[in-house]
Amino acid sequence: MSDQARAEDRPAGGGAGEPPRGPVGYGRERYPDAASVLHDQDGYDDFAQFEGRSRDYVRVPRRSSQMPSFLRLGLIIKLVGVTALVSGVVWSYHQVNPSGEPGETVVVDIPEGVGTAGIANVLDEAGIVSSSRLFQEYVRFKNKGVIEAGSYRVQKRMALWEALDVLVAGPIPIGALDVTVPEGLRLTDALAAVSATVPRFSADSLQAAAGGGQVRSRYRPEGASLEGLLFPDTYRIGNDMTEAETLSLMTSQFDQVATELQLDARAAALGFTPYQILIIASMIEEEAKIAEERARISRVIYNRLSQNMSLGIDATTLYAVGKEGNTLTLSDLDNDSPYNTRKVQGLPPGPISAPGRASLEAALAPAEGPWLYYVLADAEGHHAFTESAEEFEELVAQAEAKGLLG
Repeated sequence: MSDQARAEDRPAGGGAGEPPRGPVGYGRERYPDAASVLHDQDGYDDFAQFEGRSRDYVRVPRRSSQMPSFLRLGLIIKLVGVTALVSGVVWSYHQVNPSGEPGETVVVDIPEGVGTAGIANVLDEAGIVSSSRLFQEYVRFKNKGVIEAGSYRVQKRMALWEALDVLVAGPIPIGALDVTVPEGLRLTDALAAVSATVPRFSADSLQAAAGGGQVRSRYRPEGASLEGLLFPDTYRIGNDMTEAETLSLMTSQFDQVATELQLDARAAALGFTPYQILIIASMIEEEAKIAEERARISRVIYNRLSQNMSLGIDATTLYAVGKEGNTLTLSDLDNDSPYNTRKVQGLPPGPISAPGRASLEAALAPAEGPWLYYVLADAEGHHAFTESAEEFEELVAQAEAKGLLG
C-alpha cells in the first residue's frame, strides 16, 4: 500500500491520540470512521477510531438532556397558572350552577322599591342562589327587564339563569294559591290536601270532579279511578279555576312526567303495561323509606312476580282495609280483597298511592339482584334484603326484637 493511501486512511489529525481537524459532531453521522462510542461517567463521549491495532480517541462534551433551570421555572409557573385558571373556572361554574338537583320549593317575597342588590340578597338568604354578588352581575349582564315586587315560587340551589327566568316571568298572581301534594298520598288524602289549601273547594266537590269524567289521563284505563294519577308536585291554583281544571292540571303533569320517562316504551320492554308500572311504582313509594332502596325493592317485586309468588306487601292490604301504619290485624290479613297481596298472587288491580318521579324510575329500572324478601332493619327505614326464606325469618325475629314491626 502506498504512503499516500495510508495517509488517507488515517484520521485528519497528526499522530495517535490527536483530535481530528474539522467540525466535531455526535455519532457516526459526523464521524463516519468511528468504530465505537465509549460513554464515561465524566460527561464526555469517547469516540474510538480503529486502524489496524491502534486506536485514536476523540473526547467530546456530552450533550446535556436536562432543560435549563430558567426554562423549567417558566414551565412550572405556566402550569401553576393554568391549574389556577381551571380551578377558578370550575369554582365559578358551580357558583353559577350548583351541582346536584334543585332543592325544596319555597315562596320568596320581593318587596317594593328594592333594586338588584336587594333582590339578590333575598335570594341568597333563602338559599336560592349561591352568591348574591354573582347574581347581581348576571342580572346586569343579561338585562332581561324589570323584576316586579311580589311573591315568587322558586327552588333552592337553582342555577342563576333559572332563578332569573322565574323572576322575569312575573310574581304569583294575586288571588292564586300554591297547593303542594306530597308523594305517597292516596287519592282521598290528595283531595283533602287540595281542599285544605283552597277554601272554596271541598273534599266532596273535588271527589265529584274526580269521578265526573271530565278529568282525563291517557294512562287511566276505562273504569279506573284517578288513584295514582294526580302527580305529586306544587301547583299554582288560580282563583278562577274549577275543581275539574285543578285536577286536570295534576293529571296533565303525570302525563308529562310519564312522557319524559318514556313510560310506554320502557314498560313494554319489561313486558308490562304503563298502568302496571304505575301500580308497581305506587308500592315502591309506600315501601321505600330510603331513596337508595327503591330500585332494590323494585327488584324484589319483579323477582316474586317471575316466580309466581304472592307479593306479601302489607301496604296493599292496608289500602284494602282503609288503614295506615303497622295496624293490621289477623282478620285484615285474611281479607279477600284483590288488594290483599298476602292472599292474592300478582299485582293488585290498581295503584295504592301517588308515586313520585323517583319511584316511577325505580319501577322502570329495578336493580340487579336475587332478593325475594326484605324487612325493616332499623328505625331510620333501612331494609335488609335476602333471597333465603330461612334468613328472612331470622331477620323478622331481629326486627321484632327491636320493636320495628309494631
